[in-house]
Formats: sequence, structure tokens, C-alpha cells
Amino acid sequence: MLNMFTMVLAGGKGERLQPLTEHRAKPAVPFGGKYRIIDFTLSNCVNSGLRKVAVLIQYKSHSLDRHIRTGWNIFNAELGEFIASIPPQQRISEEWYQGTADAVYQNLFLLDSEQPDYVLILAGDHIYKMNYMEMFHWLLAKGADAVVGAIDIPIEDAHRFGVIHVDKDLRITDFIEKPAQPPSIPNDPTHAFGSMGIYLFRTKVLREQLVANAQTSGTHDFGKDIIPRMIQDHRVYAYKFIDANNKDVKYWRDIGTLDAYWEANMDLVAVDPLFNLYDQHWPIRTYQGQFPPAKFVFAQDYQRWPGAKLRGLTECPCAGQRRRA
Repeated sequence: MLNMFTMVLAGGKGERLQPLTEHRAKPAVPFGGKYRIIDFTLSNCVNSGLRKVAVLIQYKSHSLDRHIRTGWNIFNAELGEFIASIPPQQRISEEWYQGTADAVYQNLFLLDSEQPDYVLILAGDHIYKMNYMEMFHWLLAKGADAVVGAIDIPIEDAHRFGVIHVDKDLRITDFIEKPAQPPSIPNDPTHAFGSMGIYLFRTKVLREQLVANAQTSGTHDFGKDIIPRMIQDHRVYAYKFIDANNKDVKYWRDIGTLDAYWEANMDLVAVDPLFNLYDQHWPIRTYQGQFPPAKFVFAQDYQRWPGAKLRGLTECPCAGQRRRA
């Protein structure tokens, strides 16, 4: 059985999504009518056969923690399976998480407990479909110490991303944050590889890198610190994103701004949506409460609703109801 442990980074403030993140963390923001943003990453884990998932929470985490407990309590703990939210515990220092790498470093006790051979690091605030097992097979095929998920993006847009420079074998030779002149993909001058914030490590190598990084100053970030250091003396490869959405165009969205959030929601309402929520072979799970059925009543037509006079109602019975945070 594959011995892989998954950590989902879900503690971001999402300041550019204000006011949607005024009372909740970015991964807990509602999306697509019934989902939360984190549901897409967690659904990818379940559909990829990953059964040990720790969600590292931090900022205004109550709504997110409740969603995970109520909507994702789907595994059998007696078999060692779980999706659990893990808050900062000050086991190593009295600081909050100082960066993506520091968040994992402060939770090394989880690796001591589970003893996995591989560790998958994911972001909890992106919209996409991906089979992470294909990334694992790529790591084995290349004999890599680490693999970074990469999506090809137009070269003119690459300055907004962390850009991965690779050789013809897709081994990473440089990792540059938001470069003014992004390097292109070999044999494709019109595109560059953008980092997806997905990292797969051999556990021993990851531990060594995190411990060494903790002794230095800096951002303690995978993209800015860990990966650039590793490519100097380790085998680090890019994994070209294979989209499980099964559309003509690959779909991966970082909905970090209100405009991006709006556009991604609008992607769902077309007759043939860009992002397919109806694929029975790749279901997207979420928490679904025991709510009454939806009803649409126009205010000016309300008195003409037959049930209004029979029940002596002067306003819609659903008026004033509020959804939970």
C-alpha cells in the first residue's frame, strides 16, 4: 500500500478577497453555490486514493474547521484513515506559521507519528482537478527527490507566477518568483511553466530541508527558499499538469482576487461549463446541510402565490433566514 502523507496548507488570510474573508479563511469561502474552495483540493485527494490528510489551519479557522469536521468525516479512523484539521500548536516555537515551509516544519511531529515514505504538500485555495498518483509515478520514473506541479501558461502572463525553468528532461534548473523576463518551456517559446503550489517529496529529504531552513532567516517558503536550494544538489523535477477536467483547455484557477473569484464562478454557469461539476467519475464532495428546498418568489408576485392566502402569510416564509458562516 502506498505510504504517502498529505498536508494541505489552508491558513492563508486571503486579504485580496476582502470582504469575503472578513470572518473566515480563504479556503472556507463559498464557491459555486454549494461548495467551499477547499472542497476541490480535498476531492482531488479522495479521488486520487489518498487517505491520510492533514489540513493545516490558522487564520479565522472556525468556519473551516467546522466544515472539515461535518463534511469530510468520511474515513475509518480504525484503519488509520483521516482528514483532520490541525491548528498551530507551538510545539517548536511560540510563533504563528511564518511561511508555507514553516507550517510543515512546525508539524513534523505528524511525520514522526505516521512515518510516511512520501509527503505531498498542497494548497487549499485553488480550483482544479488532478490525479496526484500520476505525479507520484512521475517521481518514481525520474528517481526524483522532489517533484513540483507545473502548468504551462502564456509567456506574457508568466510574470505573475513563480516560474519553473527546466531542461529538456524537465529537471528543474531554476525557480524564479514573478520574473520580469520569464524563461520559456524547452521547444515552446510561447509558454512558461508556472508553479501550481503542489510539491511531492521523499520524506527524508523533506525533513532535512525543513530543519536546515528553520536555522536561517527569510520567508520560510517552499517556492522562495526550499525548492531553489534543493535544485543545487538534489534531483528536482517538474510534473506537467494533466487535467482530470477532460476539457480542451486545462483548468486551474488561483482565485486570489475578487475579479478572479467572480470569473471562476461565471465559468460554472455556461451551457457547457469550462469546469465540469457533473463528472460522476470525478465527484466533488462538500457538506450538504438538511435545508428546505430552494424557492424563488418575486416580491411583486408574492400575493398571487396560491399558498399565501391559504396560510395567511404576508411575506415569504424564507425571509430573514441567514446561512451560517
